[in-house]
Amino acid sequence: MKVLFAALVVTLLAGCQADVAEEMKLTQEPAEWQPSQPWEQALGRFRDYLRWVQTLSNKVQDDLLSTQVTEELTALIEETMKEVKAYRKELEEQLGPLAQETQERLTKELQAAQARLQSDMEDVRTRLAQYRSEARTMLGQSTDDLRGRLFAHLRKLRKRLLRDAEDLQKRLALYQAGAREGAERGVGTIRERLLPLMDQGRLRAITIGQPLRERAEAWGQQLRGRLESLGTRARDRLDDMRDQMEELKAKVEEQAIQIRLEAEAFQARLKNWFQPLVENMQSQWVGLVEKMQSTLDTIPTPEPSENH
Repeated sequence: MKVLFAALVVTLLAGCQADVAEEMKLTQEPAEWQPSQPWEQALGRFRDYLRWVQTLSNKVQDDLLSTQVTEELTALIEETMKEVKAYRKELEEQLGPLAQETQERLTKELQAAQARLQSDMEDVRTRLAQYRSEARTMLGQSTDDLRGRLFAHLRKLRKRLLRDAEDLQKRLALYQAGAREGAERGVGTIRERLLPLMDQGRLRAITIGQPLRERAEAWGQQLRGRLESLGTRARDRLDDMRDQMEELKAKVEEQAIQIRLEAEAFQARLKNWFQPLVENMQSQWVGLVEKMQSTLDTIPTPEPSENH
């Protein structure tokens, strides 16, 4: 039975090591993320700080019991949002020549992406504050299970943060492209006024085709938004299923260890019950053999008779 339990424990530990290796791959930074704007650099500092928290070293665990970590995260969140707003304002000033409908649509989509990123960062801060509260109530007790749940939740929040950061980065790039397009369109209007001999047929084609292009872009953007929303929900669902499987695996391992301990305790009790009985029977058997040997020794040996 001990051999069976040992094999089970070794198998579970091997599976856990494989999961840890896989988690290390999942938490690697995407190669395409190359911060260049101030808001991207500020967000990079937030991500670096979160990666340090995820190590859950002794220093991190000590700092998590105080308000230092949440205060530093708050400062990083405010810095990142400040830089995002400044960059967005800079781009909005360049959107003047764009059509009002296009400008309102781009602004609305950018605000939604910015709100998602800010919500992700605040969720990280809230989860760490919750861990601090729970850890304080368990002083003097083992917090391994608590740290395991925190690591899994931070991994999920980090993946969501990376995804929404990339989405905001793409939308800001689209916003910048729209501003550039609007500036070029303004130059084109001036050119039309200065060059009255411009081809009237080409001007008419641009005038007619522009609203159609804007409408097509709007439809395409709406479709991309829906597809991205469906993909996000699917990824979140897969993350939830993975977390549930990890929790189930941890419970199975805990139950296996408990069963092994109970079996060893039962074996020890059986030994304590039967050992005195066996020793008593051995003692009685030795005494019986000695009595029989003593009786045989007292019986006189008959002398052989003589035949006449």
